[in-house]
Amino acid sequence: MTELFVICETMEVQEEEVRGFVLARQIEGEMKPWPILMTRKGGAFHAYENVCPHAGNRLDTVPGEFLDEEGNFLKCGTHGALFDLETGHCFIGPCKGENLKPIDIVIDDGDICMIDDTLTEEDGLHLHEPDEHPEVMITSD
Repeated sequence: MTELFVICETMEVQEEEVRGFVLARQIEGEMKPWPILMTRKGGAFHAYENVCPHAGNRLDTVPGEFLDEEGNFLKCGTHGALFDLETGHCFIGPCKGENLKPIDIVIDDGDICMIDDTLTEEDGLHLHEPDEHPEVMITSD
């Protein structure tokens, strides 16, 4: 049976805000950190892997800082690429024309959830990550 994993409550991600999370995935028998980000625009929630398609770095080189100076677009802190909040499409920067990898989410009774067989009950917080800044623990619903 497939499990629904709660990432956070919907009220934790406000309109045009971005929140980062570090989840834990079981890949080839090994637990690995999986940084993701969650945003809300026009009342709709969007989730992406927190990885720039250009160089594979996290977008938030400063923990939790995902937006450009005006707060309108996702920005890669490494090289300044800008991405649309609703589509993850890059329109300025070295990865222009590419997209952030979207993550399927489900809204369930006020919670933002994922269905992913590789997610573990662990939260990924004990895993070494060069610029780690864990923000949430994954729990199953």
